[in-house]
Amino acid sequence: MILGLRCKPEWVKRMGNEVLPGIYLVFDTFVNAYLLDREEYLVAVDTGLETTCEKIMGIAEALGKPLKAIVLTHGHLDHTGSLKYLKEKTGALIAAHRDEEDLILEKTDLRPDVKLRGGELFEGLRVIHTPGHTRGSICLLDEKTGTLFVGDLVVERDGELEEVPHHYSLDPEMNRRSIAKLLDLEFENLLPAHGKPLLGNGKEQLRELVERLGL
Repeated sequence: MILGLRCKPEWVKRMGNEVLPGIYLVFDTFVNAYLLDREEYLVAVDTGLETTCEKIMGIAEALGKPLKAIVLTHGHLDHTGSLKYLKEKTGALIAAHRDEEDLILEKTDLRPDVKLRGGELFEGLRVIHTPGHTRGSICLLDEKTGTLFVGDLVVERDGELEEVPHHYSLDPEMNRRSIAKLLDLEFENLLPAHGKPLLGNGKEQLRELVERLGL
């Protein structure tokens, strides 16, 4: 696996990775991970596929900053595929909801270093427990930028939000309840793991989805 990309910060912006100031989209095949610039270090939201590590490390190298922490929205392999490599390469802390520990261990042979409960702040992100897709699925709210990372709670298609197809979720009805409770949060931008980020109208699109679902 070749990682020595020798890139500069201008390359990152030119490639369109910076979707909001200090928030970088890392797209791989069909799934998004995100890197957050915390001035002296980086925090990853999910790790994508096994191949995504090259892109994550490339952006980190371009920015010249270490990866300090990885927050997992849940334990499915398209979110934890690069976890083991990134842990070995960077020593980054792994944070996930405590109810997701068994699934993460099953998929990666790793346990979270930090077990989240929901409601707390971790690296500037408010943790919201949103079970349904999996037992320990979480969303993460960056209150400073009004940005909500939703993992697989919802997906974006053609500028609109949809719920994850029921056969992918452990409890689709619980997932719907988790979607509805996000309307209690204050945010403008919604960054999904599947589909394009919704910038400026994220909450509006979520409200429309809740209305379509009759929640």
